[in-house]
Amino acid sequence: MRWLRAGLLVLPALGVAGCVAALAGGLPAGLAPAGTDPAVGGAGLVRVLPASDRVLNGPRLAKVNSLVGGRGALWLTGGTARQNHVLYAIDPATGRIEDTTTLPSRLVINPGDLATGAGAVWVAVGASLYRIVPGRSGRAVARPFATLRHGGLIGDVVCGSGSVWVDDTTHGIVYRYPARVSTATAAQPDAAIAIGHAAGAMTIGDGGVWVADPDARTVSRISPDRDRVDAVVTTPSPATHLTTARHSLWVTDGTARVTVVRIHGHTRTVPVGGEPTGLAIGAGSVWVASTWAGTLTRIDPARDAVLATIPVGERPYAVAAGPRAVWVATLGQPVMNHTPAHESASSTLRWLLPLCR
Repeated sequence: MRWLRAGLLVLPALGVAGCVAALAGGLPAGLAPAGTDPAVGGAGLVRVLPASDRVLNGPRLAKVNSLVGGRGALWLTGGTARQNHVLYAIDPATGRIEDTTTLPSRLVINPGDLATGAGAVWVAVGASLYRIVPGRSGRAVARPFATLRHGGLIGDVVCGSGSVWVDDTTHGIVYRYPARVSTATAAQPDAAIAIGHAAGAMTIGDGGVWVADPDARTVSRISPDRDRVDAVVTTPSPATHLTTARHSLWVTDGTARVTVVRIHGHTRTVPVGGEPTGLAIGAGSVWVASTWAGTLTRIDPARDAVLATIPVGERPYAVAAGPRAVWVATLGQPVMNHTPAHESASSTLRWLLPLCR
């Protein structure tokens, strides 16, 4: 079994939430809307203010898997202490949970299961993709928008170019679906693009859809105009997270660095905290959450330079960035009201083997 699918099985036993967030937890009093299931412990959220790099606390949930911003909210997938699979909408200004939608699953198993775009929130559950329209889909969804063929498992979801893109991590294929309103039957893909033996992290930007093949240690760029791979980049190690910024591809591979691949130029690396497991672009910066170091690294994409290393708590593993706030999910206790010391990109930092997320 290849490393990504094996990671889906071993991470819960290791107590690390990358593919499955599996610790019990709950919400502070007053933050849980009707229908949620508070508990003790679990995963916490912290909010980092880009204007000052100050860290503030957010809600605490039983489980948190993925984070993404869009449609005026922070969206996250997670679960309750009873294992219900839930999509949460959080007000980015107050940090309060505004709404919840229950999904038809009792497990959170997809490494990258969440995207926004085309007027909807897209959530992967196993081999199925669900389309949730805020304010219209109700408090629960049952019928999938699309489902992969037998044996498939969605590894990541992105939305752009009028389509929603999902990759089948077990077959190494990316499917392109029209991001239309809804259909009476499951949507059929407009295109199926072979990537390699496996398909993992994805991102969209700078003229393409970028897909990691962890087995081959490559990242392929799909042209949305041609529905085919038009470029392949080799990475030093299997890519775990991808994003694009300033005509560059940014890659984490689990080591204490971020690889910056210039789309029309050279490749370089930027040192970050040990075991980077979250990557996002927002507020003019690239943000990297590092599980081993317990930090959020802020990088200037114009200079490939570290602007700040911010302690955010124990075992941060997912990050979403917007213009006014950067959100980080942590498995341990968060660090609140911290004002970081800024440091140069030449800092020597520890590294450890990557998580599958």
